[in-house]
Amino acid sequence: MQLRDIQYVIAAAEAGSFSKAALVVHVSQPALSQMIQRLEDELGVKLFIRKSNKVILTEEGAIFCEEGREILNRSQHLISRMREFKELTQGKLSIAIAPFYQKNFLLPFLAEFRKKYPGIMVQVVDAFSNYSEELLMNGEVDLALVMLPFHSGTIRYEPLYREQIYLAVPKHSDVCQKLGGSESRELETEDLRKLQEEPFILYERGRRMYESSQKLCRSAGFVPKAAFLSNSCESLNAMVGNGMGIGFVPSSVEKTANHEEIVYYSINSPDAIRTLAVGYLEKNLSAAAQEFVKMAKKQNRITG
Repeated sequence: MQLRDIQYVIAAAEAGSFSKAALVVHVSQPALSQMIQRLEDELGVKLFIRKSNKVILTEEGAIFCEEGREILNRSQHLISRMREFKELTQGKLSIAIAPFYQKNFLLPFLAEFRKKYPGIMVQVVDAFSNYSEELLMNGEVDLALVMLPFHSGTIRYEPLYREQIYLAVPKHSDVCQKLGGSESRELETEDLRKLQEEPFILYERGRRMYESSQKLCRSAGFVPKAAFLSNSCESLNAMVGNGMGIGFVPSSVEKTANHEEIVYYSINSPDAIRTLAVGYLEKNLSAAAQEFVKMAKKQNRITG
């Protein structure tokens, strides 16, 4: 039995004859009669009492029409709800992203997304890159905004924002003088070798900045000596500002921290560039997630 069968029976009941009902549902009268006969055979009950020029519902037919109308109403409601999701008038979108980039990158963009699609409820999950990727792979979020690379080859992504990694040094320290003071702000990889005996403030393992920091130091031929550990670039930056050591921070920290006690040095190395990307699983991409990715691509802030 299909929804169309229910529609035909109700049309016949309301019209009082198969010929009039056939005009309403735009089929021939014989086709309508045959369909209703097949349905009665399938159900094992008579839905209509047939007379020469009219049909009358049986008790079973009356119950069929009553329940059938409810089914058709629910079906139409379901179609309308699904259309709302397709047209993004309602729905839910979950995004995993590290707190720092949530504040400095995502929130301004989300305000624009929310303005365009006020019916979409957006859930933002605080998670550093590795955990964000794990949440995405487990299907717990729709999207993950992560610093490349993704570790899983099944994740599709769009690059959104590129930034440099800076070496942050206390302004009045011996290290600052060793690197030429605050006048020369660009370092070559070999310049980092001068710092192999200096105390570094390092990120905790599992952070993408930990991996980047280690890679930069290894390229200069040494393993950094940890004086302190930090789990966020903002706290690491503050520790440098308080003279507790030197460390690597994303260039976006310099733009937001405004710390007068720190000198930031850019590093002329491909390892000192990192890219924020939005990752997704193609098979699980909802209409809301698709639209977010599309808007994010238009807002792409990749710079040199």
